[in-house]
Amino acid sequence: MSNETLAGPLGGETYLEFEDTRGHTITLSYNDLWMMIVCQTSLDGDWIRTRQAATLVADAARKRAVVDRLWELEQVLGGLPPVSHSLLTMHMERAHNWFNKRPVLTDKNW
Repeated sequence: MSNETLAGPLGGETYLEFEDTRGHTITLSYNDLWMMIVCQTSLDGDWIRTRQAATLVADAARKRAVVDRLWELEQVLGGLPPVSHSLLTMHMERAHNWFNKRPVLTDKNW
């Protein structure tokens, strides 16, 4: 058994890939997951309020871009894939810390 622990995601890692109704692959990153968690748990799933809140945090322009992309995807797809309760619980603290203090990274730990 190894004592090494897998480092947490930096943000650019793929969280989920799925196909839309036309067969196009949609890729969501951990940045997307964290934004979905913040929107869902702190802002009642309201993307407009989430975009407004993103103007007040670190790396505001890039966080607004993540919000805009997710909101547009939600409109085009008729909704985003749900975040399971276990995943939401696992990433809630990280998501809020990322939203408030950390930059949007496209880097990957794995």
